[in-house]
Amino acid sequence: MEKTKIGGDTMNVFPLLYTPIMQPVEKHFLHALRQKHLPSLNGHVLEIGSGPGASFPYYRAATKVTAIEPNDRMRLLSLPAQLRAHVPIRTLGASAERLPFEENTFDSVVCTLVLCSVEDPVRVLQELKRVCKPGATAYFLEHVQMAHPAAARLQRSITPVWKHFCDGCHLDRPTHSYIEQAGWSITHTEAYLQGFLLSMQAGLPSGPSS
Repeated sequence: MEKTKIGGDTMNVFPLLYTPIMQPVEKHFLHALRQKHLPSLNGHVLEIGSGPGASFPYYRAATKVTAIEPNDRMRLLSLPAQLRAHVPIRTLGASAERLPFEENTFDSVVCTLVLCSVEDPVRVLQELKRVCKPGATAYFLEHVQMAHPAAARLQRSITPVWKHFCDGCHLDRPTHSYIEQAGWSITHTEAYLQGFLLSMQAGLPSGPSS
């Protein structure tokens, strides 16, 4: 992960930029999507890439939430939201590619603006399937490679520079395809920003995991 020197201390740049950049996006756009999809999630919820805890206020029906966030500074920034949450939330600094949980642990998964920046998105999605119970549900909010050829070319051209400054974020991943490739079934999709951002509900079969 890229580091830099600020005031003589080595720290990650991305957490310093994330909150001021994302605050207006959260307020005017993402808030409505979180409010629509997260409060009804129940049981033991696993959130991947919880960042500064933007989703924490929206959990209402969950029994408890386990949130994975590998960035130490992000976990620190999420502490106020964690303490104010309506349900018990535990944050862990683990890797999404190697989740430290047994099979059939979770009832629901939340993954928002995360699969763009993990090293191996398919492996992450397979790990999510492994640790979830049969019949588990998932909510994904991810930007993806756009269908229009010119837009997709622009995304590919920008990504090498973009990912350097944005914590490894790739603008051009076909994440919706990865989700189904990993064994999840997408049950509902809403497209925003001309297909750049997809809000997706998905699930696992109710029978034993294959």
